[in-house]
Amino acid sequence: CVFTYVHPSRQAEALKADMTDSKLEAAEVWTSRQALQDLYQEMLVTDLEYALDKKVEQDLWNHAFKNQITTLQSQAKNRANPNRSEVQANLSLFLEAASGFYTQLLQELCTVFSVDLPCRVKSSQLGIISNKQSGGGTIITPQPSSCSYICQHCLVHLGDIGEEPLRSRPHLL
Repeated sequence: CVFTYVHPSRQAEALKADMTDSKLEAAEVWTSRQALQDLYQEMLVTDLEYALDKKVEQDLWNHAFKNQITTLQSQAKNRANPNRSEVQANLSLFLEAASGFYTQLLQELCTVFSVDLPCRVKSSQLGIISNKQSGGGTIITPQPSSCSYICQHCLVHLGDIGEEPLRSRPHLL
């Protein structure tokens, strides 16, 4: 068995291409999106400085979440769309998944990099055993400012995601 190493950046480009391939089934696109999320999460946790330099956090938001949210929003707002209620339900589910992803990412980053945020309940308080190693890889210690930046990034997107159901359903305001 021959193992070929593919740099994470190349893996990400291939996954992003899969997500925009109109010939793929929705399940295959979903699988590629999940793989992209996992890849970028691993990059952010193991080498935050490199990931930030390559703008992985922005790519993660845009390709794994924002583009899909925008697509679902436009479909849900189209009054001529016969599947509008199904699309709205899919949008709600997708927003829940996005919120869960960013909550979990924030939790992992805070645990791995020993960041203490006042709004965060520590894993130990939830009965979760703290494990500083992510995916068995070596973690390169980042600058404190980088840790603060990525935590703020997660919190901003959690806020974006939390506001979205109100914007997509103005009758709830």
